[in-house]
Amino acid sequence: MSEHITHTPQVKRLERTSDDRLIAGVAGGLGRYFDLSPTVFRLGLVALTLLGGAGFLVYLAAVLVIPEEGQDQSVVEKALLKRRDRPWALAGLGVVALIVAAILSSSSWILVPVAGLIILWIARGTKARTIVVVVTALVGVLVGALATAAIVAFSWFDVSLGDGTGSRVYQPTAISDVKSAYELGVGDLRLDLSHIGSVTNAKHIKASVGIGELRIIVPRDAAVAVDAHAKVGDLYVLRRHDDGRNAAVRFGSGNPLVIDAKVGAGRIDVVRAG
Repeated sequence: MSEHITHTPQVKRLERTSDDRLIAGVAGGLGRYFDLSPTVFRLGLVALTLLGGAGFLVYLAAVLVIPEEGQDQSVVEKALLKRRDRPWALAGLGVVALIVAAILSSSSWILVPVAGLIILWIARGTKARTIVVVVTALVGVLVGALATAAIVAFSWFDVSLGDGTGSRVYQPTAISDVKSAYELGVGDLRLDLSHIGSVTNAKHIKASVGIGELRIIVPRDAAVAVDAHAKVGDLYVLRRHDDGRNAAVRFGSGNPLVIDAKVGAGRIDVVRAG
């Protein structure tokens, strides 16, 4: 007799984390959902906030719409259900929030007519339709804000998704195996050069990550020249350090092994093999 076992696939759910959080768990939740370091999203939100305040609006919208870990409903869903018999006050508050967002962000002027359409639709709809419309509008604002934020951040940090995302590790075993360029759009890139042997002839290597972390391990006794810079982030290069906006560490000109290391937003570590 054969036995058939049915496995129910687990559906990944976007929710704000309760353990990996600095404020409300938004970056931790996004990192867990997309299998990326939460630092990527934290740096992006901070940069967008510094570039005009969009990061704050995006974060606030995410807190309202994304449910907390262990909760079935988001803040918006709970508020709507509690006031389903009198949705006008909440709808009015939502419209005011949309108008304020439009005033704060010149790229969000289109939210004002959207708010007007919401009012008209609520005036002629049922209670259930009211809830659906308001929730849909808020989700739409969040999605639009995230899309705009992503475009602005990727452009400012020189991120190319064509270079890939996730984690990559390269461990060439000879100098002839070393490529001239290693690139990653978003994620963690590790380049281990500890096994390439001595470097006598000039070798120029470029390594870059748009948003994320870059770690380079150089041979223990190699004479190295390093030019490392980040638009926003931390640099730790052979016991030299810099951080903040337009951080840079440069030294060792004239040495045969030349490394250009760059991140748009994130961290660079250049260390010697142990």
